[in-house]
Amino acid sequence: MNDRLEDQLRSSLNRTADARPASAPDLGDVFGRARTIRRRRTGLVAGVAAAAVLAVVVPTAVIMSSDDSGQHGIAPSTSTPDPSQVSTPTSEPSATAATDAPTGLGIGGVSIGEHTAWSYLDPQQHLHAGGASIPAGLLKHDGAPLQGFTPYHGGWITTYDLATVVSDNTGKILQQGKGGSLAVSSDGTRAAWQIGNTVTAGIASGMSDAESTWHLKQDETLQGFLGDGPVVSAGNGSFTVLGPQGRRTTIASEVLTTTASDAADLVGGVLGSPATTYEGAVADGTTGQTLWHNEWRPMAFSPDGRYVAAVPVGDNGDPSAYAILDARSGAVIAQTPDSIANKVYLGWQVVWESDDSILFQGFEAGGERRAALLRLTTDGLFNQASEPLKPVTTDQGEVSFVLMTP
Repeated sequence: MNDRLEDQLRSSLNRTADARPASAPDLGDVFGRARTIRRRRTGLVAGVAAAAVLAVVVPTAVIMSSDDSGQHGIAPSTSTPDPSQVSTPTSEPSATAATDAPTGLGIGGVSIGEHTAWSYLDPQQHLHAGGASIPAGLLKHDGAPLQGFTPYHGGWITTYDLATVVSDNTGKILQQGKGGSLAVSSDGTRAAWQIGNTVTAGIASGMSDAESTWHLKQDETLQGFLGDGPVVSAGNGSFTVLGPQGRRTTIASEVLTTTASDAADLVGGVLGSPATTYEGAVADGTTGQTLWHNEWRPMAFSPDGRYVAAVPVGDNGDPSAYAILDARSGAVIAQTPDSIANKVYLGWQVVWESDDSILFQGFEAGGERRAALLRLTTDGLFNQASEPLKPVTTDQGEVSFVLMTP
């Protein structure tokens, strides 16, 4: 996390708090790329009976267009950028409501859909759909539970609260240190991780043992891949692409970068200054020019770069909604329905299951307080994508599902 930027954002948010209806974003969420999956909830909404929860059917999400975007309470409205600097699409992408029939009701009355084939770790620490097991010794590091993982060279890269570990398939640790940043390229062929002020990248499959390393400047943090290599940002009005032979290409941008797409040559993050209100934004990865900005904060781009998953920029404790936006225009394609409010809490970890669907965590607000993976698609389907299970309580809080880093 960038301490200087954290101070700036806190100062701005304190100055604008009276004018904003939503709570200020927590900077650990904004600049940690929303990796935290632990639950420390003590004040869950009480009095929601299980029968009442199951009586509500939520088979589809809300499909948004330019004509109705202002009619939904949790759908932030798009700002009007300067036309001389921000491109405007001639037509807004359309979406068709899903027709899939629900197979039953899950947490909070959400329709049960097909179980995902994406790799994930359940609260009982069982790996699903991975074809391999994560060694038991990697499920915790210095007492902190696993927060992210991806296969690498037949072993694993795993992240924890402020730590990164690289290991072989037996769990033997090859590298470890302070960090917690992990990125995978859009096509899944390259992986990068940060330990201290060093970023390392290599071919994820292990077909080549060659790895590249870069020593970062103060406050720089790994945010994804762009162009020839990893992209880092210090939150100081620019982002830097790390290239071969230690090359660094720094691009000025008003967007404080927290995610990137090498498939579409885009970066996403927040836009603003201590004197203004912060907004979510996407910029061109080559020029740094802002393409759009509104009240949705980009979290992760789709593998093909056409879309970006986002949450309301003002959210602090839990995301109040997830939306799929057109990556180049910021138009809302689909979002989670208002009807899940106070029935299902949403988690911060989100991944793209495919080019047109995202997965994220959901938590029952009442009843058995179960957790499950939820799915939102570009055509508006919203359903439960895993078996519901109760989170496991540890000394670090409640641990739920952990999705493999794409």
